Amino acid sequence: MISTRRIVQLVFMWFCTLNGVTTFYFSSGRLRWSRFLVCYRIVHNIVVIILTIKFLMDFWHFKASSFDESPLVRLAAITYFGLVFLSLISCMGCAYRRQDRISNMIKKLLELEAISKHWGYRESKAQKRFLNMLMLTVTLLLIIRLSIHVALNVNRFMRGSHNPCNCFLSECMIFATNSLAFGLMLEICRNWWRLQSALETLILDANPFPHMMQRLRKLQAMFQSLIDMTDEVCFVFRYVLLCYLLRNVWSGIRVGYMMVRVCLGHSAIEAELEYLQMVFVTCIQPLLFSLMMNSLTHTTDSLLETTKEVIRGLYSRDEQQQRCMEWFTLQLAEQHTYVHIFGAYRMNRSLVFDGCSVILLHVIYMVQCEYSSMF
Repeated sequence: MISTRRIVQLVFMWFCTLNGVTTFYFSSGRLRWSRFLVCYRIVHNIVVIILTIKFLMDFWHFKASSFDESPLVRLAAITYFGLVFLSLISCMGCAYRRQDRISNMIKKLLELEAISKHWGYRESKAQKRFLNMLMLTVTLLLIIRLSIHVALNVNRFMRGSHNPCNCFLSECMIFATNSLAFGLMLEICRNWWRLQSALETLILDANPFPHMMQRLRKLQAMFQSLIDMTDEVCFVFRYVLLCYLLRNVWSGIRVGYMMVRVCLGHSAIEAELEYLQMVFVTCIQPLLFSLMMNSLTHTTDSLLETTKEVIRGLYSRDEQQQRCMEWFTLQLAEQHTYVHIFGAYRMNRSLVFDGCSVILLHVIYMVQCEYSSMF
């Protein structure tokens, strides 16, 4: 019987396919390429670009008076429009140029999972609970995202008024690409912990079995494969992750600024429910998703260091095995599993502090500019 985790994975895979990010599907447990999905992706991307441009032009037309009242609101809107276009272009570029690499990573992860199941190795209950919690939370964020857009569109037709939050397709495509990178990193962590469990079991096994050294060497090769795959994820999604980081900073600035205006300000703009709805839709979900992404990237960051500590604590009576583990330790010495953006930004909890500092400084600057313009 198919597991709940596999069902969620299939749902997210089809969500990515439906949003023009991937061009393959699962059939009989195998990943298959589809020419129809390639054509669908081209048509979908063209439609998304056209509808996004229409949305931006309509929003600019209907909210022109608000922009005249506040230059900061105009600046925030221009920044949002630019980030949406950059994010869409990065998602489409990743989908067009890196499709083969994405499918190869998924196939490799499926192969590693099959080997782990065949050998009977599993991650611990705490690790499994952590990964399932992340997967469930991202699923809930997707449901919330879809529900918000449905509710806003229902409200639009019920009231018969223009709704500036009609950015459904572009936001879904961006979320699908980010979720694909998230899912790949999550499965890397799952497979890594299974291999680490297998490594501990082999070394501490008091009853050696035939071909143990061959399995130990194969485990080491699989570890190296996951290390290379982590770097591959960073390379394939480097522009996507860069736009993701920029949108998080912008969302934090926008939410912080709007909170100050709502709590302390008395401008007529706060009375516009439609504008507040757009801020909520475009900012809250990326910030919530960033919490899940940061937890996962921090975990990925620590994978290799944790394994090194485990290896240091293991001792085998077999001299050949011990020598093999020493060579493996040397092999891991100069490598890493952290997620980075162009090698400049390392995505872990320390980056959260840097991002919050930037957000706070910009919110203070925007509030000062707003008050200066009043005198």
